[in-house]
Amino acid sequence: MERQTQQSGAGGLVDRFGRRVSYLRLSVTDRCNFRCVYCMPEEGVALRPSRELLSYEEIERVVGALAACGVERVRVTGGEPLVRKELPRLIARLNAIPGIREVVMTTNGTLLRRDAAALREAGLRSVTVSVDSLNAARFAQITRGGDLGRVLDGIDAAEEAGLSVRINTVVVRGVNDDELLELAGRALRRRWLLRFIEFMPIGAETIWSDLPRGGCVPAAEIRAVLGARWRLRELGMTTGAGPARYLNLDGPDVPSGDGPGVRHVGIISAVTECFCSACNRIRLTPQGGLRACLADDRETSLRDLMRGGASDQELRAAVRRALGAKEETHDFDIDGAQVTRKQMVSIGG
Repeated sequence: MERQTQQSGAGGLVDRFGRRVSYLRLSVTDRCNFRCVYCMPEEGVALRPSRELLSYEEIERVVGALAACGVERVRVTGGEPLVRKELPRLIARLNAIPGIREVVMTTNGTLLRRDAAALREAGLRSVTVSVDSLNAARFAQITRGGDLGRVLDGIDAAEEAGLSVRINTVVVRGVNDDELLELAGRALRRRWLLRFIEFMPIGAETIWSDLPRGGCVPAAEIRAVLGARWRLRELGMTTGAGPARYLNLDGPDVPSGDGPGVRHVGIISAVTECFCSACNRIRLTPQGGLRACLADDRETSLRDLMRGGASDQELRAAVRRALGAKEETHDFDIDGAQVTRKQMVSIGG
């Protein structure tokens, strides 16, 4: 942690290790219509009253303040973001903020049949849908009651509306690690951009504590499984985008053509192949807590600052202070030496 640089002035958001922030993960709700085993305990989490959540006006103000100093991309998350009322209205307002180049969303897909067209009209460009199994019974078990058919229908609705589709799969040993080839094959045929995600030690009351070594399937093992079926060529990370490292797949059953989702699969390997040196993101919880790092439970309440009369300049100063305290790397490891106190659903997925 010796190499440090000065934070920038009125311009961009740069932490003390020279990492420039351009990407905001914005959680709009801690409510969800699933209870995924890796995201929250079976009984759920204590929900905050609506008055404690940021209003759409407050969200718009925070994003505007961040856009003025270099944040260009916003990913709307939850909980399940589509359970919050009138979300397309917020999407449209975020897209209208000067400096914001892209607004995308992560969802479980259950409400996409209802909302996909309105989201596209509001300017949403793509959705990332969580699909952790293609077996309906197993999917229901992982999500504690989710309907796989409804999720797949939601994906169809998103494509019909003109949204590009990405798929996230959290790989958990003994739960769904036997489906890697089936999931990748389906994604290749449908031209979905699939990302496999290492299970992370987020939330002490998830199944992490019940599984040997947390149930984490290392990225190297995922690559080995894929490599036994297809020829792999490593493409690395896409600069400025998310943390996935991509593979180009080749073989007789791989569709021809090029472009995202056609021949590519990504792996997000936060536990075994740390990508902290390329981190370009910050997170905002539904209650307005700014987290400089997913693995760090420290939060700065931008909500309290706004409701206390802070100016946009003061908001940006608070963000810079939070970035100034950000560590060079997290302490996740496969043995679960560090587990965050908050559940993923409360932080924002």
